Amino acid sequence: MIPSGQDRFNHRLCMPSHSDALAQPCQEPSGQFDPPETVWAAPVEPIEPVALSKPLGLPDRIYLWIEFLTLFFALPALFLLRTVNIPLLALLGSAVAVSLVLLLRDRTFDRRQLWNLRRGLFDLPRILGVFAFLGISLAAVVWYGDSDAFMKLPRENPRLWLAIMLAYPVLSVFPQTIVYRVFIFHRYRHIFRTREAMIPASALAFTMGHIIFENQLALALTLVGGALFSYSYDKHRSGAMSAIEHAIWGCWIFTIGLGAFLYLAGVAR
Repeated sequence: MIPSGQDRFNHRLCMPSHSDALAQPCQEPSGQFDPPETVWAAPVEPIEPVALSKPLGLPDRIYLWIEFLTLFFALPALFLLRTVNIPLLALLGSAVAVSLVLLLRDRTFDRRQLWNLRRGLFDLPRILGVFAFLGISLAAVVWYGDSDAFMKLPRENPRLWLAIMLAYPVLSVFPQTIVYRVFIFHRYRHIFRTREAMIPASALAFTMGHIIFENQLALALTLVGGALFSYSYDKHRSGAMSAIEHAIWGCWIFTIGLGAFLYLAGVAR
């Protein structure tokens, strides 16, 4: 009698391997297969670009250190000493142009990080929660410390305030996002290989970029803000969401009466 296809299949299921000298008697299958057991697994976080990058040789790392310190620390110091005198918008525009050229020519750069709004939206509730707590606290400090300055700009010059609200995110915030977060996080990932190193490096560079305003409050605000923005960007790698967070804080600072420490200093330059 010629065995059927099902019999041959069942026979193969019961065949012991050559290495199994103590094979147990095989039981005939029931004809139905139990569904695979469902195993729950926690969502896996995306691998960071830092983890994927291969270590560079010592000469290349030294070059990146020199470049980083020159661009983000030495050059701002030269502007502070009046050694170089270039309008702020022209300087920022040049920095953005150089950053974009280097990023777009780098084949390892994921261009989605320049925008990537959909990915950044998951972090929006946390960003708004932090802003609600710290923003209200900062406004209370301004009101308590100098009630005359509180909301002075929108009260006395609403047109200028509105112009700043519209122009500041486009002309200042998004360019700074490209330079101080998207560019720094990608370009210098080989020398700041952990978030514990990268976030402070980005925040300090952001602070040094505002040293030309020559007041301690501006440096304090940008140091805290730079740390917040860099921490958020490290989580979502969304240039758009990082710019939105930066714009929320910047517009709030102008509104509650601290903008003079940034706007007037910038106009003076």
